[in-house]
Amino acid sequence: MKKTRTLLAAVLVLLCIAAVSTGVAESAPTLLTIYEGPKTMTSSEAAKVSVNGYELFVYDVMVNHEHIWNANTQPSSTPMAYFDFSGKALIEIQMPGLGKAVESAEVLPKSWGISPTVADGTVRFMITEPGQYTVVFNGSVNKALHLFANPLESEVPDQNDPNVLWIGPGEWVIDAIALHDDQTLYISGGAVLHSIISVANAKNVRICGRGIIDGSDYPAWNQPGSYARVPIDLNHSKNITVEGVIVANSNCWNVNSYSSKNVRIDNVKVISGRQNGDGFTFQSCTDHVVTNCFARTWDDSLVIKNYSGSTKGITFRNIQVWTDLAQSMEIGYETDKGWVLDPEISEVLFEDITVLYNFHKPVISIHNSDDAFVHSIAYHNIVVENAFMQGDNGNNKELIEMTLQNSSWSTVRDEFGTIDDVLIDGLTVVNTVDGKVPRSRFSGQDEEHRITNVTLRNVSILGTPMTSLKDMKISLNDYCDGITVE
Repeated sequence: MKKTRTLLAAVLVLLCIAAVSTGVAESAPTLLTIYEGPKTMTSSEAAKVSVNGYELFVYDVMVNHEHIWNANTQPSSTPMAYFDFSGKALIEIQMPGLGKAVESAEVLPKSWGISPTVADGTVRFMITEPGQYTVVFNGSVNKALHLFANPLESEVPDQNDPNVLWIGPGEWVIDAIALHDDQTLYISGGAVLHSIISVANAKNVRICGRGIIDGSDYPAWNQPGSYARVPIDLNHSKNITVEGVIVANSNCWNVNSYSSKNVRIDNVKVISGRQNGDGFTFQSCTDHVVTNCFARTWDDSLVIKNYSGSTKGITFRNIQVWTDLAQSMEIGYETDKGWVLDPEISEVLFEDITVLYNFHKPVISIHNSDDAFVHSIAYHNIVVENAFMQGDNGNNKELIEMTLQNSSWSTVRDEFGTIDDVLIDGLTVVNTVDGKVPRSRFSGQDEEHRITNVTLRNVSILGTPMTSLKDMKISLNDYCDGITVE
């Protein structure tokens, strides 16, 4: 670990408040931890946020409202804040950055069932569960506030353990951090770490904390003189845990795993507004579980590909997604970039996924652009609050798309694969860009390379149950069999 510059190394004060009983339960007081921001940074002028009367430090993070591909895009910013709690938390928000009075507010996801009050420009609402909350003001996604209400921290590593690398509160610039067998990297709440974290050919590694890994020091990867700097990069490693941290302003992908196995990712929050800002992206991995996470991205949010061998046993569960560009849940396009014999992608589960916004290409997509056998894929309880597919995608405005076709990302161009045994059970679309049912498309390649046995069950779009291919506006070519809506 080479440290090039330490902007602030002093330990900052954490405010830990134990409140009186709040009515959650007579024996359960509210416990609250808030974190001061680094002294080298100033709280955002866009938003003022408090919890139970204590002001939070608000960060400006990069997002991108361009829903077309632009190699030279310039992201904008949106406010983000975080804290830890149990019990009840009263949230109060003012938004001077809007440039106009707050007249209305909506708390997402809608499943929280929260109806905020707005009075004299202040938004107020109560929360009782840890999780990710997004607040949209005056019906516009511009300057939406992302509020990450973590559970109280537990299993904090021992700072004096020689296998623990401890990043204290403050702003830090470090070239790179390479983690080895049995090491833990702890990023404290109140820390902003400008660095990349690499875990290569290692085992039994933990990355945890409440701090932020920030890539704003690095120009976008495709700009002259720049290169990809992945904030969390796992490579040929096993038994890895990533917990609690925030990844913001990356210059490319955010959380990447390549040819690794037995990886657990929990309560990790990603906000990205630059080119190829994929959220959680796994290539040729096995036994990965991603839970309780958040991804707002300017490229695919949840991604599976094959770059060397096959992929098996990947679960995404209880995740909120906001996709400004590309697909929300993507398998492909690269399914055999390594030219291996009999590549597969199998036993993949997307469960309890809430898509807050999808602004570009399909929400659910399997693009087998090489020669892999993609099978045993399941989607359970997918809620799309705003299916706004638009931008520069031409006719590619589908809700669901599954294809066996060459693309600009193909490696194997003279052979094709298959897609089989796909279940979508529980798909709810709340809102669409035009108030109509969006199209879906399934396209096989030839008689030997087909899409088979896809079941869509318990699908509701705009409040109407879907019971047929016609209801869902699903188009099939001649190389699809067993595509059913129940």
